[in-house]
Amino acid sequence: MKKILIYMVLAAGMMSGCKKVVRMSYSGIFKLEKQVIKGGEKDTLMDLSKIKIYTDHYYIYGGVGPDTTVHIGLGTYALDSGNTIVEHNIFNNRALDSTQIFVVKITPSANGGRTQFTPEFGRYKGVRYTLTENYTPLKAAAGTSSLDGMWELDTLFQLKGRDTMRQRETRFKLFWQGHFMSIHRYPVKDISNKYKNGFSYGTFTLKNNELNGNEDMATDTKPGDSRFTAKVTFTGKDKYKQVTIDPKSGVQTTEVYKRVRQGSY
Repeated sequence: MKKILIYMVLAAGMMSGCKKVVRMSYSGIFKLEKQVIKGGEKDTLMDLSKIKIYTDHYYIYGGVGPDTTVHIGLGTYALDSGNTIVEHNIFNNRALDSTQIFVVKITPSANGGRTQFTPEFGRYKGVRYTLTENYTPLKAAAGTSSLDGMWELDTLFQLKGRDTMRQRETRFKLFWQGHFMSIHRYPVKDISNKYKNGFSYGTFTLKNNELNGNEDMATDTKPGDSRFTAKVTFTGKDKYKQVTIDPKSGVQTTEVYKRVRQGSY
């Protein structure tokens, strides 16, 4: 009888050890409503228009302040505890191409939004700065598509008449739940140490390899140019080409993207 009890205890321990841990999903599209940076005895309320998208693994954001300062960034994230995630930066306007890690505590709101608190947002002259952000959710615009996920620009060139112009640019693009965001950085001139940051955000549909999008927020779009159409060609699941033609100038732009895979950064 004693041996039977021991086996039962061991079996129970094995079963509890094999119990699956349910990972909470933080994916969604969110609009910033309020941002406060606190350091020392000073609170700064930031006036910033910003959208942030989380997939099941990546995040990306784009925003612009009243002084036209552009805020962009992307990275991966992982669940640390029940209400805390750890964001691993890949690229942002404050620390381009450098690794940064942010521990973010998330408190869900009744409307499906969230409050995000970053206790170690930064330090300057010995002063620790915290970041508090309040977000409201945006509804999914469509279901899943072959474009869903994070992509990195591989090649970009423009064709005008017989002239082909290649461009140097760092660009990432994310598609998720019928929403998209593209962030980029490029030199002001061909040979220059000055760079310009930008982003665009909106909704899209993909049907019969035709990408139709509408930009709701963008740094480079001129009034009346918010809608666009592109022909999309896939080369497997991890690479695609999109071709757009400007109806006014006739310039054809070809962009080739490769999928950003988990663990590639």
